Amino acid sequence: MICAVILHFRVFLFTTIAPLCNAFTPSSLAALQAPLSAQHLYSRRIKKCRFTRQRSLYGQVPFQEELSDSFFDASLINSEQVRLSVSTSVGIEPDTELPCVLNAISSVCEEFGIPFEHGNIRTDPLPFHPEAIPGVLGRVLLIHVDGVPDTIVADDTDLISQIKIYASEQIDGILAGGEEQRQPILLAFRNRNSEDSLENVIAKEISDYGLRDAIESSKHGSETSRRQSDDSKFLPSKHFEIDGAFVQSSIDSPADTHFDTSSIIVFDNLVDPSLRKRLLNVVKGNPEEAPDESNESEFGPDPNRWERGGLIDVVDEDGTERTSNGTCWGLTDDAIVDICFSHHPAIAEFETTLSHLFSDFVVSRLPEAVFGDCISPLTANAPTHGDTFENHIDADPLQVPPSPWADVFGRYPNRSSGKPRFVSCLLYLNECWDSDWGAPTRFLDPPTQQTIDVIPKPGRCVIMDQDISHTVVAPNVEAGKRPRYSLVWKLILHPKTLKQDMKDLYCGRKQVWPDPTIVGSARVS
Repeated sequence: MICAVILHFRVFLFTTIAPLCNAFTPSSLAALQAPLSAQHLYSRRIKKCRFTRQRSLYGQVPFQEELSDSFFDASLINSEQVRLSVSTSVGIEPDTELPCVLNAISSVCEEFGIPFEHGNIRTDPLPFHPEAIPGVLGRVLLIHVDGVPDTIVADDTDLISQIKIYASEQIDGILAGGEEQRQPILLAFRNRNSEDSLENVIAKEISDYGLRDAIESSKHGSETSRRQSDDSKFLPSKHFEIDGAFVQSSIDSPADTHFDTSSIIVFDNLVDPSLRKRLLNVVKGNPEEAPDESNESEFGPDPNRWERGGLIDVVDEDGTERTSNGTCWGLTDDAIVDICFSHHPAIAEFETTLSHLFSDFVVSRLPEAVFGDCISPLTANAPTHGDTFENHIDADPLQVPPSPWADVFGRYPNRSSGKPRFVSCLLYLNECWDSDWGAPTRFLDPPTQQTIDVIPKPGRCVIMDQDISHTVVAPNVEAGKRPRYSLVWKLILHPKTLKQDMKDLYCGRKQVWPDPTIVGSARVS
């Protein structure tokens, strides 16, 4: 099945692990390297052509970005004149890490026949954390490019992009393969005469791959106006803390730990009946104001909009999509593209609500540069009686594959202070749902095997951390063939300040929120 998501570049899990840095040699790197062919590309770096690919694969997607005429025009660049030299190393340990990194880049450049110099490097072992971009890892290697005209951005050329792809993949494999599992490094290639600051270098990478693109409604409005819009709909009816464990407090201090729990927050007044109906019509592929004339209790979901085996939960270890069960209903590829790319006022309205609910954060959809094109940031489910499902987690920032996301933000436990938090938003859409029909979302506390069920209710919204183990439960036989519809957002909450408390989802409402129910291992003895 073709994976349907926003940007059509693929992120591959690294499949080989390098020796530890202190045992690293150029020959061991050469043995690691995959053949330099398109199928082994990280593909994560091919960013400027992504909108063209969308348009050619899915004609309904508008052309959103003007491509540089030079990006694919190799005639403008003489590869025999291109030379690379390292300028600056930030956040990289100069005695143990940097030699490994330089050897990896040198080996890749040798494959491309590009000279690579690294004799005079300004080094700073401390990471760079700009106030304007909270949460970034701050490990950067700045490389100057000679032989590319100043009118062309070196990082956007096909040649430099390919070198960046291979070198980044090899470096991540080496650093993550050691006992300490060191953090990735952002490779930044710039024209010799470029005056970009480190902050601009990081900001460009974030912009190129949409790593921090706010949902449209998050881009406008002041904090004051958002606070004033708060009312009872922002008060949850239930709040659970689950899956407690001691986790690393800082990626820079592995020995420093704290007790952490995951959150499940249930809202019953976030979506009014009108918006719920319009969102259901979007999921079904109907006009938003259309009346519901279907008889799904007898016939099930519309096969023109839904397909068996279309439900995608998470990526598998080999980087491909994994379905909960081959017989479960999920949206077709065209339907996924529709809800992700087409303008739907109902979706925009609900995302405005989400941005107001989480006003202390920059709210973004999960970018493709985290897991590749197999995980859609917006999808829908339609379980029916007889379907089977497995426990799974949606995502964990500690386990992201080699990717632009990992290079910029690193790998870290979810809810870490000052780091982007991965959450999912589940919205139940049926106009009515009898309690006899069942189909709850079941959450598991792995250490104790205790479970809690959140019962479907029209318009009910569930916010949950993406690293919580959970599963859909199929409807009971009393539901007939009636599907239990839900719409799911994969979101990232970005901090607005350095060292922001990412556990605090109250956004100024703590005094009126209910106390959490502590489940299983979340209790501290």
